[in-house]
Amino acid sequence: MSSAIDSNHDGECFLRIINGIADAVFVSECRDDGEPGRYTEVNEAACEMLNYSREEFFQLSPNDVNRMAMDDRNTFQSILSDVDKCGKILFKTELLSRDKRWIPVEISSQAFDMGWGKVYFSVARNIDLREKYEASIKTLVRSTVGLTGQECLDEIVKNLCDWLNMEGACVGIVRGEDIEIRASFVDGKHQSPFYLPAKDSPFERVLSGHFCQSDGESSLPFSAGNFLPSGDVNGFIAGPMIGPWGEVIGFVCAYSRAHIEPEPYIVDMLSVIASRAASECERMHFVRELSRSEERFRTIFNSTAEAIVGVDMAGKVSFCNPSAIKILGYEKESDLVGNCFYHLICTDQEDHGFKSCTECPFIAAILSGEKITSEDRFAHHDGHEVPVEYWGHPMNSDNKLIGGVVTFIDISRRKTLEKQLQHSQRMEAIGTLTGGIAHDFNNILTVISGYVGLLQSQLADDAKLLSRIMKIGEAAERGSKLTNGLLAYSRKKSEPSTPLDLNQLTMKVQDFIDQIIGESIQKKLTLSQQPLVVLADSSQLEQVLVNLATNARDAMRSGGTLTIALEQAEVDRNFCQGYGYGEPGKYALITVADSGIGIPKDIQQKIFDPFFTTKDTGKGTGLGLAMVWGIIKQHKGYVVVDSSPGEGSRFKIYLPLTEQSVYRSVEEVSTKLPGGNETILLVEDDPLVRESTHSILTTVGYEVVTSDCADSALKVLDQQGSEFSLILSDVVMPGLKGPDFYHEIRKITSVPVVFISGYTFDYLRDQGLVKEGFELLNKPIQPMKLLTELRRILDAKNISVLSC
Repeated sequence: MSSAIDSNHDGECFLRIINGIADAVFVSECRDDGEPGRYTEVNEAACEMLNYSREEFFQLSPNDVNRMAMDDRNTFQSILSDVDKCGKILFKTELLSRDKRWIPVEISSQAFDMGWGKVYFSVARNIDLREKYEASIKTLVRSTVGLTGQECLDEIVKNLCDWLNMEGACVGIVRGEDIEIRASFVDGKHQSPFYLPAKDSPFERVLSGHFCQSDGESSLPFSAGNFLPSGDVNGFIAGPMIGPWGEVIGFVCAYSRAHIEPEPYIVDMLSVIASRAASECERMHFVRELSRSEERFRTIFNSTAEAIVGVDMAGKVSFCNPSAIKILGYEKESDLVGNCFYHLICTDQEDHGFKSCTECPFIAAILSGEKITSEDRFAHHDGHEVPVEYWGHPMNSDNKLIGGVVTFIDISRRKTLEKQLQHSQRMEAIGTLTGGIAHDFNNILTVISGYVGLLQSQLADDAKLLSRIMKIGEAAERGSKLTNGLLAYSRKKSEPSTPLDLNQLTMKVQDFIDQIIGESIQKKLTLSQQPLVVLADSSQLEQVLVNLATNARDAMRSGGTLTIALEQAEVDRNFCQGYGYGEPGKYALITVADSGIGIPKDIQQKIFDPFFTTKDTGKGTGLGLAMVWGIIKQHKGYVVVDSSPGEGSRFKIYLPLTEQSVYRSVEEVSTKLPGGNETILLVEDDPLVRESTHSILTTVGYEVVTSDCADSALKVLDQQGSEFSLILSDVVMPGLKGPDFYHEIRKITSVPVVFISGYTFDYLRDQGLVKEGFELLNKPIQPMKLLTELRRILDAKNISVLSC
């Protein structure tokens, strides 16, 4: 079917004209109702655009290919109306190709009267590429909104690769004679910045202010290592970045392994991108030093352990750092900012009634021109008080006072350490005192125990008299335990630690605890489901349980419940930080709780102090809990007290667990005192101890020569040293002591030396009076143990002599 235009010679001429137009030309009928009818003519460009033949177009109308006519009839009718009124209109739409692709176009449409009828003459331009670049520019704007610095430049080069389908892109900045490739994106990855000389680089021409694109013929001086790791750069396009004063400050470029064909709009698009990159580089240049300064300030402000709070002239918080938020117990800055600082930290909640800023102590001090510094207690958000040391300084702006800055630090740890130091100093003082008392008291007990032992062996058949003698021995034993407790408080260890199971130890002491608490108090015992093995002195831990049971009994005069529970516990960092001491790890936990009268908070700080007691005069020594504290500390453990008046008390004892196994020692029971016929030199300055020890040794057959000091003992050794099989000597005597005496003995003889003292080995070692490897027996010592140890040493000497 031929078109109406083809029916005459002019139509053929018209067809030639429209085929010479590069854009698509569509001619369609104009029906009586104003709607477009079928196409009556199209040019070759229209056929190529939509992939229809001329004959196929003659079967179609705009209603078949124009999206606006198909989907938005109201807008399409409005356009037809505007064509009728104005004669010509320009609008955008999409045309449907034969292969069902929508092609974006810009259409210029007008109506003509051809004599035989009215037609619509439309010229459509394919704006697919232009839309692509316009979308790219919009994407650039959207993708870089909110981005600054390196992030913005990295986003630009990444998007540039995507828009131009290139393998690489970069942004370069002029740095004197060099170029800093500040942002680079190659083969899908961002690259680190690097430098290269500007001279003889592929960017030399663009730095003179020209847009550059490779022609695909001349080689490009790109370094493969910096730009494309594999393959040469054959395609290159770059645009200069122009600064605010018209100077070239750098460039934006993209490159590819393939040649780049010239495309419309690419110069405009690259110019827009270069302008955006230039503005960001300039912004970076102008704010770099300011940013660095602010960053340094911000780092110091946020990382300092000191709390920093700014207050305005109304006393309200204007800013604060994270340390202030943390110390005061809040979650975020907004919890403080805008609130009255004095109200926030005031511990007396009723003292909030000041009406003017001058009544705020911080602002009042600042207004007076003072710099304040002091210690106080600030209110924590949860209600407890935080001890702090604080400083206040005025804050000025343009020589005008605008408020102040308050800095403060949490000194809870320092206060805790001060209390611990004071307690340690008191402990050291009582330790020095108890050391001296224990030495003299142990000498007395040595005499009593010695004669008791002798009488028990000599009067074994007199049951009535023997029972009375045993009472004396029991009293001496109680005195010995008292001195051991005092030494334990002063943390001067007297006995070696051995592995023991706390379950077994607690069961062992239960009968004694029952006797202490009486029938009016109910006892509840919960043992651990697994062994709790610790390194400890069993007698000292028994003393701990007894002392705590006694303390619980005194708190429950009218009866109550004593609860003892054993379990395994884990001590973590939070525990250590909360109490100011401790090491994380696995511990045995002994909890001793009562339902008694409780302990007031102000007294809880003193209960472990030596000689502190709330009992009536003559009814308490004030050493019970002090011994508990000293013994547990000696065993590297911790004591925690939780108590409130009327709600009872709970003592938690943490002892570190050990992986060593518990072993049972088999003791040989013998009523006969071991002896011998050897000659022993006894050196003791206390006449009563010397006499009782002499009696014990001679009773079992030993020949004994006595001396009251080291000097006289050395004279005896000079005269008859070969006669002695063993030397038994006190450590602390007039004249030579400890190692010096031992050293002088070794100049004369090699016989065994056994030291005996009322002081503990640790104390004597710390004083330099004994050394490791010395044989040391602690006073008071039972005759059986003394004679057994001496016999063991003498027998070992005899075996050594026989083997030589």
